[in-house]
Amino acid sequence: MKLSMNWIRQYADIPVSPAEYESQMIMHGTAVESIDYLGAECEKVVVGRVLTCRDHENSDHLHVCTVDVGSGEPLQIVCGAPNVREGILVPVALVGAKLPGGHVINKGKLRGVESYGMLCSGPEIGVPVELYPSVGEAGLLIFNEDYPLGMDVRKIFGLDDYAVDFEILANRPDCLCVWGIARETAAALGTKLNLPEVSIHEVGGDIRDHVSVYVRDHEKCPRYAARVIKNVRIAPSPLWIRQVLHAAGMRSINNIVDITNLVMLETGHPMHAFDLNKVRGRQIIVRTAEPGEALRTLDGKDHALTENDLLICDAEGPTGLAGIMGGEESEITEGTTEVMFECATFDRAVTRLSARRMGIRTESSGRFERGVSANTVMTALDRACQLVEQLDAGEIVSGHYDYYEKLDPPQPIVCSVKRLAARTGVDIAAEEMVDALTKLNFTVSLDGDCLTVTAPDYRQDVEGDADICEEVLRMVGYDRIPSTRLRGETTPGGFNPMMQRKRQLRPLLSALGYDEIMTYSFVSRKAIASLGLPEDDPRMNPILVRNPLGEDTACMRTTLAPDMLRILGSNYHYGNERAQLYEFGTLFSTERTEEGLFRESPALAMGAYGKGLDFFSLRGAVETLCVQEGVSVTVVPGADCYYHPGRSARLTCGDAVIAQLGQIHPDIAQKYDLPETTLLAEVDLVALYAAAVPMGQAAAVSHMQAVSRDLAMVMPESQPLGPVMDAMRSAAGSLLEDIRLFDIFRGMQLGPNVKSAAFSLTFRSPDQTLTDDTLNPIMNKVLKICKEKFNAEIRS
Repeated sequence: MKLSMNWIRQYADIPVSPAEYESQMIMHGTAVESIDYLGAECEKVVVGRVLTCRDHENSDHLHVCTVDVGSGEPLQIVCGAPNVREGILVPVALVGAKLPGGHVINKGKLRGVESYGMLCSGPEIGVPVELYPSVGEAGLLIFNEDYPLGMDVRKIFGLDDYAVDFEILANRPDCLCVWGIARETAAALGTKLNLPEVSIHEVGGDIRDHVSVYVRDHEKCPRYAARVIKNVRIAPSPLWIRQVLHAAGMRSINNIVDITNLVMLETGHPMHAFDLNKVRGRQIIVRTAEPGEALRTLDGKDHALTENDLLICDAEGPTGLAGIMGGEESEITEGTTEVMFECATFDRAVTRLSARRMGIRTESSGRFERGVSANTVMTALDRACQLVEQLDAGEIVSGHYDYYEKLDPPQPIVCSVKRLAARTGVDIAAEEMVDALTKLNFTVSLDGDCLTVTAPDYRQDVEGDADICEEVLRMVGYDRIPSTRLRGETTPGGFNPMMQRKRQLRPLLSALGYDEIMTYSFVSRKAIASLGLPEDDPRMNPILVRNPLGEDTACMRTTLAPDMLRILGSNYHYGNERAQLYEFGTLFSTERTEEGLFRESPALAMGAYGKGLDFFSLRGAVETLCVQEGVSVTVVPGADCYYHPGRSARLTCGDAVIAQLGQIHPDIAQKYDLPETTLLAEVDLVALYAAAVPMGQAAAVSHMQAVSRDLAMVMPESQPLGPVMDAMRSAAGSLLEDIRLFDIFRGMQLGPNVKSAAFSLTFRSPDQTLTDDTLNPIMNKVLKICKEKFNAEIRS
């Protein structure tokens, strides 16, 4: 929040430099982001009077002027402004002057005529039209008042001032105004607080003859007050108001609107002014929106309303969003003659949710979101009326509306002096506590060790003795806290079981040639839908983000596949001929845990493309991970719809699916602009670790020689080899040490629709040398099982 330091000085003396003021405010708990001198880019610009003005003999638009700047001989200045003429008062940039944008004025010669300075327009010296009326860039800024020649123009425009940017924390909404900052300033510097006494003069009549006000939802509108101004005279605001608004970064509009903005900056209470001649039925109704209602706000945007939005309405419909922005129908214009001032408090949660949903952020909504005290509403309303009288902008009709069900004045807080001192860790006397709290306008009484404190009505953040302790400590000074060495013990960090297992898998994946990627847990619904999953698939019903950053982050991911394919596609477009990637991520389900939270499941995705990579290399990599965890898997053909129907498989352990993998479907490859041979694997880490078998005691190495038998078998082309190898392993019994597939053959010699698969079986006994008499019955049993189950015969 930016405020003029000169404005703060009107209410609290500041007998220190800006740098010291910044330090004192920070040390007393009010953060200052920066202090900027407003006139830093307007040096050596003074008031001058044009004595003579003649046309330049070598130009059709330049003029040669003599200008009196109050000292020395008049200056000759060449000027091209169309509105320059003899006798006017204008800002004059002397030789050596510094202007906004880093421009420096030097002595020069224009079309053969020497010029000793420059006559300035408003924008050239950083003075917008809203601050001082002028023709802008079309010509010179001409002073309407009489100022001494040679006077620094910064004093005229209020640029001889500092803009202080305060960082106000969420628990101190009372400091979002100049009165609040003035209170803090007076307390921090030990100076006198000079807030104005608010009083008004009513001219008679009855407010009820001009407007009727109804509040239908006191929960969302705890207090609503209004006054009426008649015989309104719309005019530009005086210069001092325009200066204050300019320093705060606000634009001057007219006297009535500027008063509402000024009171907001002054008291912290947002206000709104209604043109009563535009209020239909002369009724103001505070209510929630009804189904199907819409509103066009002052920024020209149309908004669909919900039943949670609080509205300011007239007899025919909405005219403004309560606490956020008014509507176009009742805005103040040059023809306004009768005005109703509104000052109210609105529920902070309702204001915040409505403002966020509609994408509107205003000075008003920001204050209501933090909380505005209902106890000081009438003070702010009367202050606005007082300024109307001061500017002679209208007459105050007698009476006012002030609706509220109850007010919550601050309650006394009783605390122990010894306890407060012990909590702060500083030896603070009771009298010092009383003095510190009194500076902050608290009502304090001391009875022995008992301190009874009542906060002022604008302090909504003080609720208990902890808050009193904080107020005392920041006033006596944080520098009084004694320095102590760090005590206690730190808790060593660690990894949970899932993190430890991931750490074990990462080196293995790297050894297999895979690089890790990380993506966001937020995805778009379009990304999930791009996989072509059926509508009843649980993955098509993701958890929606209530307030997403954008459409591409609108929900929580239910699968790692879209992001893996997207990153593979990016690598392919960048010209990487080969990529092998993996990602550990969390999947989110709409199912609830026992604690009522959304269920989260860890998962692993692997993706690859490039020369030398195929289904079997990917399956081998996933099987290696399973072996690492001691999981024996069975290969089952087929996978989800986004995999190639003939080049995909699931790895199962019992009834649990550990992983699915394979080549992606050609349609999916086309969507992501990837090669059709792109590979994808998805591993369910929960299922993997549930089936994991801890490594037991290592078996002794047998000293007996191993015996190998090769077996080539002819079987139907459609027969998967995984079940065949499982059956052989079961039939061979405990003497079988290893079984491997080393060849697959297809050819005319075998006939159509059949294939030959060659296996190598390794046998070893722990205590004897194996002979044909031992192995032949085992091999016969293997052949019999293969014949019966798979119609496989030994190749002749």
